[in-house]
Amino acid sequence: MDDRKKKQIIIGILGVFLIFSAGCGKKEVTFVQTEEIQEKEGQLLGESAYNEQEQALQEENEPQHIFVYVCGAVENPGVYELPADARAFEAVEKAGGFSEEAYEEALNLAKPLEDGEQLFIPTPAQWEQGVEAQDMEKGKEASDGLVNINTASKEELCTLSGIGASRAESIISYREEQGGFQSIEEIKNVTGIKDGLYEKIKDSIKIK
Repeated sequence: MDDRKKKQIIIGILGVFLIFSAGCGKKEVTFVQTEEIQEKEGQLLGESAYNEQEQALQEENEPQHIFVYVCGAVENPGVYELPADARAFEAVEKAGGFSEEAYEEALNLAKPLEDGEQLFIPTPAQWEQGVEAQDMEKGKEASDGLVNINTASKEELCTLSGIGASRAESIISYREEQGGFQSIEEIKNVTGIKDGLYEKIKDSIKIK
């Protein structure tokens, strides 16, 4: 065999080897890429399963039912189990509806209910007595000459020295946002009421 044929044979063998090596390399790269994709897919599936489990746990922890005591002028007073999002009219229906003596206008039938709540349905006489009791309580509050900044109307607040309509409205807005004043000094947090004005009205106001 001459040298020329030997070179051709050697070149051919090298060519086959290179082609084989290149093919193996591609397979390895493809294998690695497939592993990475599978790993990412697994992570996404894991996160999705975790989110679904978390949502299921939250739904389980949320109360599905509440118990409400319906009493007063209804046909069958008692404790009733209702859906967690029940309204007052549903509780009245559970108790057999209003009795003949019920003063239906005293109740907001669209009112949302809470677990453990007592829903009292008054008669007209009981309703009037309740209104009278409230009026008497207000009369007692007014008898000391002090203005209750937690309950006073805009007109009552305007009777205070230095308090005009805009400041009275600010006081009402503040107490509604904050759930009422915890001390008379807290009124200084209301816009437009500084130390000087507070000193003028502090002896004329109360919170209870």
